[in-house]
Amino acid sequence: MSELTKAELRAHFKQVRSALTPKEKEYIDYNVFSRFVENDKFHLSQDILVYVSGDIEIGTKRIMEYVLKDAERGFKRLLCPRCEKGTNIMHFYVVKSFDDLEKGSYGILEPKSYCERVDKFVDAMCVVPALSFDSMGYRLGFGKGYYDRFLADFNGVTVGLCCESCMTDGELPRNEHDICVDQIVTEKGWGRNPKRSKERMIK
Repeated sequence: MSELTKAELRAHFKQVRSALTPKEKEYIDYNVFSRFVENDKFHLSQDILVYVSGDIEIGTKRIMEYVLKDAERGFKRLLCPRCEKGTNIMHFYVVKSFDDLEKGSYGILEPKSYCERVDKFVDAMCVVPALSFDSMGYRLGFGKGYYDRFLADFNGVTVGLCCESCMTDGELPRNEHDICVDQIVTEKGWGRNPKRSKERMIK
């Protein structure tokens, strides 16, 4: 599918995800959640940066609930993004319950204004949304550019969530500024990105 443009690929994968039945989506979301929280990398991370999922994204509610329980015992912090309108900048804020969220940019739930903004992360893991990932860990985002900008300065572990039916055969179109994630979790489990792992070893 590498011959398609990003716009064409977005339309394709949106259609694939929208075609999932509620039962199919629930199966995928639950299994992605189960695989995600059973991994040592997650348990060793303290700050968990998680997007609040929309209808066609891999659901993150269970992951957020799990992190919040750990947060109550002082083991982790749940951080969710808030986008600055008119820019491609977002920041992450501490969320202590779902009551800390309200509908914000693009109709997505975001932290309320009283939530604490965090710019320095501790043993951080960022859960990255996308319509599709390829085997090298590159992502097809939603075209807004928020995560592209944020990940350029993020030094923690990056994890993409995706369903198997939206994994791209071959490579997604990209430019020199695109950043691949460290690992990808699907309903079948964790997949390591050999390119990203090699880069981190060199550094």
